[in-house]
Amino acid sequence: MNKILTLLRKSNSFVFVLYLFISFLVFYVIWSPVYYYFLEKFDILFSPTPNETIMSAGLGRKVLEVVILAPLIETLIFQKWVYKLLSIIGWLNQNKFFIVLLSAAVFGLIHFYSLSYIVYNFFIGALLMFTYIIRIENRPYWTVAILHSLMNLFSIIIDPFEKNIINIIQ
Repeated sequence: MNKILTLLRKSNSFVFVLYLFISFLVFYVIWSPVYYYFLEKFDILFSPTPNETIMSAGLGRKVLEVVILAPLIETLIFQKWVYKLLSIIGWLNQNKFFIVLLSAAVFGLIHFYSLSYIVYNFFIGALLMFTYIIRIENRPYWTVAILHSLMNLFSIIIDPFEKNIINIIQ
């Protein structure tokens, strides 16, 4: 495991983001069927979902808000600032795993559309904070912001097809 982490730390930013984006895609391919086949019917909604709000907006607005602004702002708050704040606490600084968990919990909770969306974003938040920590000495903010942008861009692209694909499979 340490060899993999060392390899990731030393890889260039493009390769690193590519590895983690592929990890996100694997998670997404697993999550989507689980959600549509099992969780959707039991989901608890708290507010209008992204499909009812931002995903119904025009492409330009979606790209500006979801692909550009959200990753820049959320990376600043939920990775950079949360990492700096939690790293001040000695035992947390020695146990980065707990920083990942706490950051992921906060990241999940700000995406409060539904219970399943909070859980989904907990895992995304964990991946983003893990990325931040691994790249801490090599432009972590920009690495995470770019990864986050790619994930959100993927969501915009797949959204019109996702439910159709699931309906065909069902």
